[in-house]
Amino acid sequence: MLDLMIVGLLSAAGLPGLPTVDSATAIADCSFEELRLGGCDGNDDDNLELEEFRPGNPGAPGNPSPNQPPAPNNPRPNPNNPNPPASPGEPGAPQDPNSPPAPGNGGWQCEDSGGELLGNSCVDDLAPEPEEPALPAEPVAPEAPDIPAEIDERDVASFAPEPVVPTIEPFGVAIMNAPMNVAFEVASHTVGGSLFDLPVSVTFTPDLVTIDYGDGTQTQIPGSAATWDGLGQPQLTPTASSHTYGERGVVTVTVDVAYVATVDFGEWGVFPVSGHIVSRGAGTEVQIYEKQSYLVERTCQEDPQGPGC
Repeated sequence: MLDLMIVGLLSAAGLPGLPTVDSATAIADCSFEELRLGGCDGNDDDNLELEEFRPGNPGAPGNPSPNQPPAPNNPRPNPNNPNPPASPGEPGAPQDPNSPPAPGNGGWQCEDSGGELLGNSCVDDLAPEPEEPALPAEPVAPEAPDIPAEIDERDVASFAPEPVVPTIEPFGVAIMNAPMNVAFEVASHTVGGSLFDLPVSVTFTPDLVTIDYGDGTQTQIPGSAATWDGLGQPQLTPTASSHTYGERGVVTVTVDVAYVATVDFGEWGVFPVSGHIVSRGAGTEVQIYEKQSYLVERTCQEDPQGPGC
């Protein structure tokens, strides 16, 4: 009651900026000594501060009195504030390191590389920026080898196919004045090896076959020649590769095959071979027999000693 009366007297004295009696009742919870010392703080509770009515009064916020002692260590608790300020020596409420410093408290803020505030605590050693991986080196194209513009049969002579050995019908001999058949088979094939110090594959394709019958007679056919059986023909009948001898004797039959060729150098391309590569046959010896017919009275079975038996 004494506090209320003192405030009332101050108001009655007509001091400017002081609250009225009705306002004074709002600060009845504060003693006059607390008002004088500025210890009655109403910012966080329902009480009113005297300084709120006199902004220019020494001791008001922003205008501290030079003779004003420091505020009490344990301000009056506010029943409406669930988190009162911590006492000295006690841990306060956790602080958000990213929150800006309170106005008037000074301090500084750190920013990360993206411009985000880190608070009053900064990381001394930030993680280094990852280095960009080095780009792979451009592949170097190999130098083109020296391949002649023209490759001839002499360059691939060592790759030439094996000679052809013919089949002579009938039974490896010939009968005078009757067809003799020469049969053989030729086909394309590929041989691997090295040419001009490069790995290659050479492909041979038969183009022309020359048959030399050994009596000064030759014939040419484009490819293989079949047997009488393969042609479905009876023996001693003419074929594309047959020949008839007019005299008895011994002859050498040869079959030469002329091939066209290409050389594959892999990534450097395929090159044709000029001319033909001829595979010459070794020759097959053939005996020519004479067939004779006689008109007799009895067969050889009936008279083994008869003429022609």
